[in-house]
Amino acid sequence: MATESELIAALSEIFTVGDSNLLVGIGDDAAVIKANSSNLVAATDMAVEGVHFNRDWSNLHEIGAKITAANLADIFAMGATPKYLLVSAGLTKDFGIEEIKELAIGIKSEADLVGALVVGGDISKADQLVISISVFGEVGSPIKRSGALVGDLVVVSELPGKSAAGLAELKRGGKQSKFIQAHKKPDVNYKLAAKFIGVNSMCDVSDGLLSELNHISKASAVAIEIDSALISKLPGFAELEVTAESASEDIWNWVLGGGEDHVFLATTSSEIPSGAFVIGKVHAGSGVSVSGISKLPAIGFRHF
Repeated sequence: MATESELIAALSEIFTVGDSNLLVGIGDDAAVIKANSSNLVAATDMAVEGVHFNRDWSNLHEIGAKITAANLADIFAMGATPKYLLVSAGLTKDFGIEEIKELAIGIKSEADLVGALVVGGDISKADQLVISISVFGEVGSPIKRSGALVGDLVVVSELPGKSAAGLAELKRGGKQSKFIQAHKKPDVNYKLAAKFIGVNSMCDVSDGLLSELNHISKASAVAIEIDSALISKLPGFAELEVTAESASEDIWNWVLGGGEDHVFLATTSSEIPSGAFVIGKVHAGSGVSVSGISKLPAIGFRHF
């Protein structure tokens, strides 16, 4: 394994930045960012090998990009703009310069999509690969889960379930497909997420559509009714259904219970964001229901 100084030197070359608001970057004890009048929004995620990713399926570039995408999606889900990232990693003994560079380039490639900069972090030796990323962004008025109003329409940025389908294919020995690629590194629609600024409530689908709907329902003290017929009309549903049938799987387990697509879910009483799709409505009451589905899957991914 390379020395810590060698690894940091390699990372510094990849994450070299030029930003007038970044007063001190990688190389000191901490980064220094010029304060401004916007509200600071922060999110962090930890990914552990064998729990969140599998190195038998995914290369280090894909792993770095996927974990970064999960963090960036959290910032966009607050109606905010991501600006800076801190990356910490526990590295296994097989990590050398090439391995750390592959992981770092994956992280940077995803951050570059939204103009976010890696400004520091930490590395340590570990028995299994662990990656933790903290993202800091700017927001005027944050969009919270608690903002849903009776009469709101429920909208999504796209069909969820592709990542879950890809994971199922990998477990069956699949090597490559569009769904497997969606699981290895989701293609998050950041541009569409930025159009959700005027919605009343919002979150990203990381642990499953039903799980996120329940979060909004409880936080907003409202009932949410989803129309399965509207979901079945979303682009990609027919192809996903064929894949589910060929695997003897229930497509609704993927669509309603699968996570890690980082589809954006929102409720709104104003104009529907261009490119988004209506899948339901907010009512008085509590809980989440899905019309046309007799048996709902378990609610999302749980760590414990």
